[in-house]
Amino acid sequence: MKMLYFMHREFPGHSFEVSEMLEDTEFRALLTFDDSWYFLHYCFFGRDCVCSETSSAVRTHLYNLASALYRHFDMLTKGEPQRARRILDIIGELVDISEHSREFPVCLWAYGDTSTRDLLTERLALLPSTKQMEHFLKLPHMTRHERDRLLYRYSDDKISLKRYKNEMADYNRRCKLTAKNVQRTKNIR
Repeated sequence: MKMLYFMHREFPGHSFEVSEMLEDTEFRALLTFDDSWYFLHYCFFGRDCVCSETSSAVRTHLYNLASALYRHFDMLTKGEPQRARRILDIIGELVDISEHSREFPVCLWAYGDTSTRDLLTERLALLPSTKQMEHFLKLPHMTRHERDRLLYRYSDDKISLKRYKNEMADYNRRCKLTAKNVQRTKNIR
């Protein structure tokens, strides 16, 4: 399994499985927005390279992906406990990455081995400080760049976080209802 090196932290790389899932047009249809697969497939799961994006855009797409996984959890897992555990691991990693990204205005990451990690570390060392990066992102040409984002690079992490929390709450309600129905069935016998 490939490790995910995201800024100065390592993640197990559970989420890389989604990269393969995105090849399936049926899975793409489950995503919150039709064009979000492009960002995920070509930007977030970039192959053998160091990727970068504003942290708000990263959070937007990862929260939307996590909410889609919760929304379609039963269909994706098909009742298989092993598959359910993997999907929950993916969701957990996506949320951890999203929360970790809050510390940075711009994020760099890569999937790979230790040589990939070393390349990412070299690139991170060349970045200006967080304060300098925040100032840079407020320059007129950068704010114009943010306004002119293509749809697949859509960025609104507040709405995406709310969507994620709602889908997680719905998932938890479904789990409780299932457990309650199982208990009722046992009590009837």
